[in-house]
Amino acid sequence: MKIFLVGYMLCGKSTTGKRLAKKLGYDFADTDKMIENKYRLRVERIFEKYGEQTFRLLEKEILEEVKSLDDMVIATGGGLPCFGNNMRTLKQMGRTIYLKMSAKSIIARHKQSKRPRPLLKDKDDEQLLDFVSKSLEKREVFYQQADIIIRGESVDIAEIIAKI
Repeated sequence: MKIFLVGYMLCGKSTTGKRLAKKLGYDFADTDKMIENKYRLRVERIFEKYGEQTFRLLEKEILEEVKSLDDMVIATGGGLPCFGNNMRTLKQMGRTIYLKMSAKSIIARHKQSKRPRPLLKDKDDEQLLDFVSKSLEKREVFYQQADIIIRGESVDIAEIIAKI
């Protein structure tokens, strides 16, 4: 079985995914890290050098590679489920879990994060709130298709396992 964690950037997909995988005895993967390892470039560098559209194509490639894996918990990039037919593909390959967070919670995490986020850089507080709120609203239609929806602010691994 494959379990895909979906949700906006900074909602805790990787942290939750590692903990969930350990509890289930599964392997863990992060699609952003898979891209970085395969192309030897950080995500932010891919965005800078080749643009978002190219990055979305690389995500699609990684998604194809994931099809052959089993007993995995996979943290997807925040935009991966929202492009092409990716969410449908995720649901066909395994269970999907949406880690839902508010725009304000996401921004608070962004301010504490050491990892740069290409879509959030160079924005002041007002611009951040506006951008995150609007893009979260657009993506919500995809995220809401997940099999399980969990509040990202207080993830309970035991609760997720019970729902799976």
